[in-house]
Amino acid sequence: MSLYCIKIKYSKEAIKGMMEDGVDRADAMRSLSEALGGKLLAFYGMVGQHYHVMAITEVPEYANLSAGIVTALMANTMDDYKVIPLYKSSDITKVSAMYKEAIVNYKKPGN
Repeated sequence: MSLYCIKIKYSKEAIKGMMEDGVDRADAMRSLSEALGGKLLAFYGMVGQHYHVMAITEVPEYANLSAGIVTALMANTMDDYKVIPLYKSSDITKVSAMYKEAIVNYKKPGN
């Protein structure tokens, strides 16, 4: 499973709907994540930022995340977003092992 941080800027239409209906968008994001085979791990609002909320989600692969983003964009829920791939600190041991295998075959420019 892959981890991603998604920063979301809501559309004015979405903000209007949230204010009129008093909807908790974490529930909507949780449902969408689960429908796409993922899991919503965290969901926080942000004050004074370009983006309104930040979510941490775990999905099988990037395509699952992309499908969720396209779904929200097509529904005019958000005006802008930013995706940040995340890793666990335990992944560094895997990276180290892969680096040690790769470096023996790598040729620097100019050599």
